[in-house]
Amino acid sequence: MKLDFFHDETGEPRARGRGRYDRLASFLESDVQGSRALLRRIARAVESVEAGREERWESTGNAYTLTLTAEGAEIESEVDEEGPTRLSLADLRAALGEWAEFLSSDPKG
Repeated sequence: MKLDFFHDETGEPRARGRGRYDRLASFLESDVQGSRALLRRIARAVESVEAGREERWESTGNAYTLTLTAEGAEIESEVDEEGPTRLSLADLRAALGEWAEFLSSDPKG
């Protein structure tokens, strides 16, 4: 996946994505931020949708709305008028895991 994670000069977690992963990176940085509780909530929702226990799951955060269906995940900006970014549930699950691992790292390197 084309995501880069780093801590800024104040120690805040940041994400950058290339290509279609740019919006995913922005979603992680602005909406999930350092919230491990939200990461777990989204991961449980992905699992529930994949297992067919829920047809649809949606959450609106600071800047984006995340929608999960059996067809995949959509991340739609609440600010710009560009259409949603679509990705597979597997890609989202992988990104959530990478972000969680990154958050566990020491910002001092």
